[in-house]
Amino acid sequence: MQTAVKLEAPSPAEPPQLSDRAQIFRRCKAAFQHIQKHGTPPDPHTYALWYAYVARTPPGVNTAVDQLLASGRALDSYELGEIYNEFLSEKQEDEAQEAIGKEFEKSLKTVSDLIRSGMSQNQQFCSTLQDLEHTPDIKGEGDVKDLLTHLISESQKMADVSTRLTQGLQESQAHVQKLNEELEQVRKQSLLDPLTSVANRRAFENRLKWQIEDAETNRSTFCLILADLDEFKQINDSYGHQIGDSVLQKFAGSLLEATKGQDLVSRYGGDEFAIIMPEISLTAAYNLMVSIKHKFEGMRMPSNTGAQSFAEDTASFGISSYKPHQTAEKMIEVADTALHRAKTTGRNRVCAEGLS
Repeated sequence: MQTAVKLEAPSPAEPPQLSDRAQIFRRCKAAFQHIQKHGTPPDPHTYALWYAYVARTPPGVNTAVDQLLASGRALDSYELGEIYNEFLSEKQEDEAQEAIGKEFEKSLKTVSDLIRSGMSQNQQFCSTLQDLEHTPDIKGEGDVKDLLTHLISESQKMADVSTRLTQGLQESQAHVQKLNEELEQVRKQSLLDPLTSVANRRAFENRLKWQIEDAETNRSTFCLILADLDEFKQINDSYGHQIGDSVLQKFAGSLLEATKGQDLVSRYGGDEFAIIMPEISLTAAYNLMVSIKHKFEGMRMPSNTGAQSFAEDTASFGISSYKPHQTAEKMIEVADTALHRAKTTGRNRVCAEGLS
């Protein structure tokens, strides 16, 4: 929620007469210039992101980066990582789901092989019984013993096959159950922010869409809160990113501790968080955020600059309450406007339409 920065005009399209090699070197140079200018980490992912930005492919990269620059938020590793994962990377959860899918296929093949083997043995046993049915009359005691021996042998084979089939099915069932648990874990991990362990933006957008649909269907109500740390960049600049991460975790913990039940706390981006609180009035949500604000401003996080040095920060909040037929975009806009008012009127405030 800092002052928006002026965006650079898009670089002119590369002359068509440039060779592919010359274009590549030109893009490489431009990518490193962006890394240096914006102070972003010079790691492979960041380089790949700026290279895609310069090359304008895929197009979504430019739109996402331009929006981030326009918001005035710092280009930290979290924001850039979100853009990289969305447009340039095969998601880890997608890879995990593919691996689990292959395990499902292997498990199903094992069960299928067991069933085919059991059916084959069953057909062989039936064939043996049919042969015995058409065997000429038995004349001697020895023939009876041979017949019994043969029947016992075939029955034992069937018993062994049945045992193996039962054990195999039980093992496959246990394996499938484990894979289902792993798949559910992957699904949950894909909706969590790895640093703060609250929901990520994807989870927030999914929940907000569902919450609005529920409000329209059941005439329920809910509030949306946007919370932003005040001058968070100074924390990173003064104490380093590790302390900055600790501040983010402390703030996320404060939000989680104060909310409950069906409430959703999510990291909306960088140092901004979004909270969805169903079945709560605007006044109650306002009072709760004031309580969270007071608690967080009293927190002191030990820094690494000295034994008596502490990192302190405050937060500002903007609240919107759902109104019939309101879109998700409009709710976010109203909350963001209230948050902007809290920032511009002194920070460390809670603002909501009609209350402050």
